[in-house]
Amino acid sequence: MIRLAPLAAATAILAGGAVTVAVARPTAPAPAPVAHAAAGTHLQVTEVEYRLMLSEAVVKAGPISLQDIDAGMDPHDLRLRHGDSKAVIAEPLLTPGERLDAVVVLRPGVYHLWCSLPQHWKLGMHATLRVVR
Repeated sequence: MIRLAPLAAATAILAGGAVTVAVARPTAPAPAPVAHAAAGTHLQVTEVEYRLMLSEAVVKAGPISLQDIDAGMDPHDLRLRHGDSKAVIAEPLLTPGERLDAVVVLRPGVYHLWCSLPQHWKLGMHATLRVVR
């Protein structure tokens, strides 16, 4: 059973979107409250050496319920960038078995997703997500 870590949920504005985050850690003793936002779409990103697998290739713009799972044997993080924007949504580093539950607000366009750990991009840990109206 995965339990939520006593990590406070945070909200920030990055790349034109709001982000609400909670990380599930398998060794935490008790569940912590999770900040929720009304998300119209669900997107699961599974990170395994050395791939990002998206549950959807296209999602609707607005609040997105994002679930990032480190299903691999190495730590991984997740980065999202809208088109050629320099702003990056940076999700925390997950260790194997951890899960991140977040709500991100994404505007229409193409998003690039990747793991920022050294060499992980070159090994194939990147994907593209289309966000439509």
